[in-house]
Amino acid sequence: MGATRQKQLSKAQTIALASVAVLGTGAAAFVTVPEIMLAHGTREAKACLASYEAPRGPELPACRKSIEWMLLPARLPLTANRARYRAEELNARIALANYVDAAVGSPSAEGLAKAAEALDLEAAVVKDGSQRVAFDELGRSAGAPDVGREADAVGDRRTLLGRGEMWLDFRVRIAAMRAALLEADPKRAEALARRYADYDPRDHDHRTAIATVLCMGLGDDPKRGFEMLPFVQDDRASRRYEGMTRDFGEVRALLVACAARAGASPPPMPDKPQAGGADAVEQRALLRLRLATSHANGEATEPVQSAIAAARSLLSSGPRGPGARIALLAAVIAAGADLNADEIARLSRARDDEDPLAAPIAWTATEWLAERRPEFGDAEPPPVVPGAAFVAAARGVLGLEAKLRAPKEGSRGATAEALVATRGALWLEAAMALAREGDAVGGANAADEAATALGLGSHGRALVRSNVFRLAGDREKAFAELAVDDAPAKDELKGKIASDPRIPAAVALQRAELAMALGKREEARTSAERAEARAEACRDVLLAARARWQLAALGARTAPPPSWADVEAGAALTWIGFGNPLEPYRAGNAVAQSARVARALDGWVGLAAADPLLRRAGRWAALRDRGDAPPWLGVHLALAGRLLQPSEGDIEVWLDAVSAFDTRRFSLRSYAFARADAARMRGDAEAAARWEARYRFLRGVASDPTRIELARHLDL
Repeated sequence: MGATRQKQLSKAQTIALASVAVLGTGAAAFVTVPEIMLAHGTREAKACLASYEAPRGPELPACRKSIEWMLLPARLPLTANRARYRAEELNARIALANYVDAAVGSPSAEGLAKAAEALDLEAAVVKDGSQRVAFDELGRSAGAPDVGREADAVGDRRTLLGRGEMWLDFRVRIAAMRAALLEADPKRAEALARRYADYDPRDHDHRTAIATVLCMGLGDDPKRGFEMLPFVQDDRASRRYEGMTRDFGEVRALLVACAARAGASPPPMPDKPQAGGADAVEQRALLRLRLATSHANGEATEPVQSAIAAARSLLSSGPRGPGARIALLAAVIAAGADLNADEIARLSRARDDEDPLAAPIAWTATEWLAERRPEFGDAEPPPVVPGAAFVAAARGVLGLEAKLRAPKEGSRGATAEALVATRGALWLEAAMALAREGDAVGGANAADEAATALGLGSHGRALVRSNVFRLAGDREKAFAELAVDDAPAKDELKGKIASDPRIPAAVALQRAELAMALGKREEARTSAERAEARAEACRDVLLAARARWQLAALGARTAPPPSWADVEAGAALTWIGFGNPLEPYRAGNAVAQSARVARALDGWVGLAAADPLLRRAGRWAALRDRGDAPPWLGVHLALAGRLLQPSEGDIEVWLDAVSAFDTRRFSLRSYAFARADAARMRGDAEAAARWEARYRFLRGVASDPTRIELARHLDL
């Protein structure tokens, strides 16, 4: 009986042990299976999302299949939160990748609009769900979906403007107003500014941008904008933010200019600032003088004399910023200041490390349009004087030269030479300003006067005249002006300017770009090759780089396609440093600098000749490495356009995306001018006409003397 009992117990124990084993296996499965599924789904999702940027056809990767691996884990307590978060992130990343692909993979305005709708839906899901601000589980760290931010990042002006009233991020709001101005739609820009003004924003940059658009008075009364500016001025003068201060001089100039347009009196300037100071002294002095003379009707009133004295004081003190001395001198002379020949000679003399009075003759139309734009984003903008003021000043100096040559005055060689040089510099500035204003006739006359006074040879004269016609819109005439041999003639090597070896190189560069825009490709190639040779002869790295860019855009430069490994690693499209003035390429070994340029160009050229699959991957890579476009933006966009064949998508959408970051480095006028040139270079007459119209609109606004400070602040 005892044995039977023992057997029964053993059987029970066996059953119990078996039951425990089964239960243990089930519990283990309950824990491990969802973990395995989640891990597998995560790996699959990462790989699929990465395939967007890899060589592939136009079909979008089917990444939503990976969500199937997250469904069960999302229902079980141990993995529910992680699975739901990753599914949310996957959907958000898919929507973002589809949006970017509509800009660079298969560029399409319609596709971009549909993808924006889908991205907006996913943004709402995240907002109602996890409310995360960043994703980092399924790829490179990325922000939560934000349609406005992403539209700004890919240059999607259609979305920025279509949804303009809904934006809350002040950076996106500024981008939307700038997009409206770039689209030559001032009514839309002002409507957005009025809407944003209702929020009464406290951020300085946001508030001044809104106020400036309203102050332009392109639609309604500018008084509303004027009322927004005193807060910024007073806040900068009185408050420190964690030890940081911002000067208020530029805002003061905006305030005074806006008050003049609104017919109001500006509030007093802070007399004892406790934080920021009153910078932008040159800009404010020129504004003061301009407003005083406009109200004086040609009379020497006390406000005019006081403004002249303030400007003369700046000319007599320390070094001035780029272009400031000649702008102040022109404004003072044009205002009727009582200056004799010796005073003008003294005031025109550069101080310390200040730039020479005259602008470089080797500048092409690209540099003329840049208006000595500062390399640093927060640097004071250069002062602007209307072309008529330079003309009046140059004629005033000519009158003093006549008196100086009169017998009763005697002969003073040094003063006479200084007056001639000053007159030449003033005429050159007049040509530049009138060309930017669109006055081809006045600009050409000023260019001739400058060439005579400065003793320019045929190359210098041809270049400055060509610049005038190119900026004024007559490219055929600009091209014809350069029908000179770019080798300097022996009888022209008379002075420093005439013998500058960069001038023949610049002539060849400008001729090449004009030939590209006019469809004269063989002539463009020949001129670019000459430009490269001339630039290398004078050891100018930037001029040589520009010539090589032209040859690359023309397809005259060859390089093997890079490997996908190099594209993926960021070694195919390398930065040179155009977007950073502190990059080492700007100094040191010219051979190393040249090699760096060649390496970067080889990536663009190689991708342009690659198969469609790698070319698409190259466009995604270009999007990652934006912001380093060279100063010759039109040629660079022509080169970037070679990465997209007409059958692969809308090239205008692609160029919007690849240049979206660079629009912050160029004025809107320069950007529109470059886009028009790029369109001409690829033979797209419709796009060229559209961008030319936008350029003319921006030129008209920026050339209005009453809007100079406003256009300067918005970087038109």
